[in-house]
Amino acid sequence: MSSIASSSAAGPPPGMKVRLSSNESPYGPSPAASAAAAQAAAQAHLYPDDQAVALRQAIADDAGLDLEQVSVGNGSAALLMDALACLARPTEDGAVGEVLAFERSFVVHRLGARNAGARYVEAPDGGPATVDRDGYARDPEALLERVTDATRVVVVDNPGNPTNQHLSGAELSALLSELPEHVTVLLDEAYHDYAAGDPSYSTYADLDVDHPRVLVTRTFSKAHALAGLRVGALTGPAELVAAVDGWRARFNVTAPSQAAAIASLGDREHLEAGVTRTLEGRSRMVAHLRELGIPLTAGLGNFVTIELGEPAGPVVDAYAQRGIGVRPLQPYGMHEQIRVSVGTPEEVDAFLEASDEVLAGVAART
Repeated sequence: MSSIASSSAAGPPPGMKVRLSSNESPYGPSPAASAAAAQAAAQAHLYPDDQAVALRQAIADDAGLDLEQVSVGNGSAALLMDALACLARPTEDGAVGEVLAFERSFVVHRLGARNAGARYVEAPDGGPATVDRDGYARDPEALLERVTDATRVVVVDNPGNPTNQHLSGAELSALLSELPEHVTVLLDEAYHDYAAGDPSYSTYADLDVDHPRVLVTRTFSKAHALAGLRVGALTGPAELVAAVDGWRARFNVTAPSQAAAIASLGDREHLEAGVTRTLEGRSRMVAHLRELGIPLTAGLGNFVTIELGEPAGPVVDAYAQRGIGVRPLQPYGMHEQIRVSVGTPEEVDAFLEASDEVLAGVAART
């Protein structure tokens, strides 16, 4: 597995006119969210509410939960790190626990396990896509077979990043019903808004499953288009949420971020319009690339994962020369793949026009 240094795992390349590398929403935040953030910024000399009560209550109301079942953080990545630090650290007698995840899951899962001093165990996925099928299929049995007495946390990004795969509602239900109660299940639902229309997909909230230790992380960085303000939410049993919340930095969500997130929750029309346009763009990207004969995983996120059959570096550079930033995936051990976010219609046009040239060699070999 490649390096997981933060410098190799995050951030768009500089100077790109078309940013398709960071799974950002190209349509911007709700105007109400922008206005709320600007108003709050006028009070920037004051500390924000450390407990973020208004934001937590807004999230709780939206999800049908109690206030105590919600914590917030500096994006869902920070919440994942805090949760793993809390739940996967060695016991007082020095016993080292294990964090179990699918191969090629979100890099923060590995980072969090490393920082917690836990062993990171991966269950294999189905491997790369071909021209005829999506890749990286996930099997809950592969996770269950690797659960031991040392397993502290099973973490599943659903849908996954960068593999763009997911567990169906039936598969997730089966997993949760079989996992022992000493294991905490950490479900990373960062891309759930884009997946909600697929009949095979279910969020945890959609399921009727009784497991006492399930935590869910979500983010305002994707469909809510607040990536630059860094807001995430953690929900679950109040006792578990409180335990994880104890590991966060104080004042971890700024006042403008809190205000923007609250306003964004109140503007479902803007959210849904952005999701609809993104899914339209994804469909257009997938159809064009498949016409070229490019193996890819379409998945349920706001991106596609493309198989190159050759080292990704020169391909990334070729797109960059045309002003288009795409994501190489070396930190995931995926050296011949790239991830491409869905942009505006004009950005999709630019990417597809460039792809006709940049991916010609890939198409010729398939």
